[in-house]
Amino acid sequence: MAVPPEGNRLRANLGELRSRLESQDSFPAAELAEAVQLLQQVLDRLDAENQAMAEQLWRCLVEQSALEERLSRLENSFLFRSLRSIGFRLRTYKLKFGQKLLKSPFHRAYLTLIPAKPDPIYASWIRQQEAQAPSWEWHREQAQRWSYRPLISVVMAVHDPRREWLEAAVKSVFEQSYPFWELCVCDNGSPAWVAEYLRQRAEQDPRLRYDVSPQPLGISGALNRAGSLARGEYVAFLDHDDLLSPLALHYVAECLQDGPADAIYTDEDYLDSTGRRTRPSLKPDWSPDLLLDCMYWGHFLVLSRHRLQEIGGFRSEYDGAQDYDVALRLTDDTAVVRHVPRILYHWRQHPGSTAADPGAKPYTHAAGFRALQSAIERRRWNVEAADGTVQNAYSVRWRLSGKPRVSIVVCSRNSKLLSRFLRALDRTWRNHECQIVMVHHQVGADAEMDEVLRQCRCEVVPFREEFNFARMNNLGATASEGGVLFFLNDDVMPVTEDWMDLLLGHLERPDVGAVGAKLIYPQGAIQHAGIVLGMMEGAGHLGRGIFRSDLWRWLDQTRNVSAVTGACLGMRRALFKELGGFDEGFPVNYNDVDLCLRARKAGYEVIYEPRAVLRHDECQTRIPGTRRDERERFHRRWAELLNKPDPYYNPQLSLATEDIRLAMGSLKAPGPISSGNATVAAARTGSL
Repeated sequence: MAVPPEGNRLRANLGELRSRLESQDSFPAAELAEAVQLLQQVLDRLDAENQAMAEQLWRCLVEQSALEERLSRLENSFLFRSLRSIGFRLRTYKLKFGQKLLKSPFHRAYLTLIPAKPDPIYASWIRQQEAQAPSWEWHREQAQRWSYRPLISVVMAVHDPRREWLEAAVKSVFEQSYPFWELCVCDNGSPAWVAEYLRQRAEQDPRLRYDVSPQPLGISGALNRAGSLARGEYVAFLDHDDLLSPLALHYVAECLQDGPADAIYTDEDYLDSTGRRTRPSLKPDWSPDLLLDCMYWGHFLVLSRHRLQEIGGFRSEYDGAQDYDVALRLTDDTAVVRHVPRILYHWRQHPGSTAADPGAKPYTHAAGFRALQSAIERRRWNVEAADGTVQNAYSVRWRLSGKPRVSIVVCSRNSKLLSRFLRALDRTWRNHECQIVMVHHQVGADAEMDEVLRQCRCEVVPFREEFNFARMNNLGATASEGGVLFFLNDDVMPVTEDWMDLLLGHLERPDVGAVGAKLIYPQGAIQHAGIVLGMMEGAGHLGRGIFRSDLWRWLDQTRNVSAVTGACLGMRRALFKELGGFDEGFPVNYNDVDLCLRARKAGYEVIYEPRAVLRHDECQTRIPGTRRDERERFHRRWAELLNKPDPYYNPQLSLATEDIRLAMGSLKAPGPISSGNATVAAARTGSL
């Protein structure tokens, strides 16, 4: 921004005054008076400029508000809403058709006739990241300056590999920019050439250490035998047909500069049959509930060698899911788990591998289920485990210890929506002692609403003020009697009959503060699958308008989130009261996010439960969009969180859109893409 001429003159006058003061030992009274007068002139001028800038800023804010109001009227005009609805429906039908084709018998034939091509957007993203990243040498120099440079033992079990893949895997370790490593290999009953190859490489570089087992030991036995050679403080695991990024160990060691960790995991992608990188697997930071659903940590797992020895290493009875079993045992008690949000591992796809076909090794799913059952028994949880909807994913259902008294708070001014809501709800809550509190937003005489209210069994709370969703829900909560509160919009309809049981199960956990369901549009696309901080205008609905995402595979997995929507939000009454309820300073937007963030600040988890499904028509009775005053208030209150990546999303994904895309643009600075080097969190057992 250019400095105005008046500002330059003031600076020149102050500079001249300073020179005169410094050039004289004593300062005459007349000169001093002149200096004071000049300073007063400067201050007066600054006050005037401040006032002018304040007035200009105020005019800008008024104009911005007027523009937002005009834009809102335009966006919510009948024509614009009709066109938007048509476009949304067409896009949804297209995506829905794609989902049906994906699940149909024709999909495999389609792939045979027209083989899948690498995603050009991901290829472009890779080129951008590589072009902007600091050099290998820069990383090497950085590592040499660290005060803590742990020895990392890369552990590999080798069994009957393809020679070129094994050589590539070993080469990826030798090409690490971080020099403080060793490679520990167990030749697990492979052909003779493997032992000879390892001997030759060990002679060239003694950092490769190996052992030979003439007979196959199984994957757990081989990993334990290779791990017995390790001398490092941390052990990292690499499959014999996969590759490490040249910077993998650098970023692992970098995140340890903040202190020790029990486990570290990273993002990864896949290598197709030609060796091209495809399908990134991007992950959230430590999410204990997501780990119960699947081994989302992935392949590049780095563990404290001391902690691994303490829990007894790998167990052969869980071969195929031995890493999942280790992760669950490691987090039985409080553990420090860190995530490095960079793609540092490349998982090779080939016939017979789960990278190419998750169902290629069905025994891995069964082993993972046994590992989960074992964890449940150790932790003495009152839960029921079942198979998930996809291979190597599971479902944990928290059983209810009793029948809590539930109060459902719903705000409405539309008789048709309320009548439909009550009929739909009537089919799903009969197994519970349930009270319905209806906050009636009265905007005039409505004979139909009066008739609906006469017929329903609701506690009615009249509300005659200007629309304030937070205040209306607070009034409803005050009039309620249940120990558990559910806040629902009048335009939602249960899809799964056990939705309330699923959510109540989480709310019986002492570590959980709030829980939300999966909400879908009438066509089946996602409306709510958790809220991400910093997205769109401060908080966005992850995956809105889509059915699934290859970039974010966790849309249908139970997981920890930063916030859930107030269209379906459950919370214990005692905690709601402790937190002071919804902040009425957010009358329309952000009140649900603010409540969840306050719960998290108090030490509670917020859980998204995708098996509890409700249909949400969204904004049937009011105009959508956010208001400037609410946005500014939200940003002021939660600036510290909003200035960091959401720990339950991935910083390599865009915050400019809700439909999950890679973030294209310049890196902010050399180093890892994260809020600091990694995110540290203590594991919660959630035991009752």
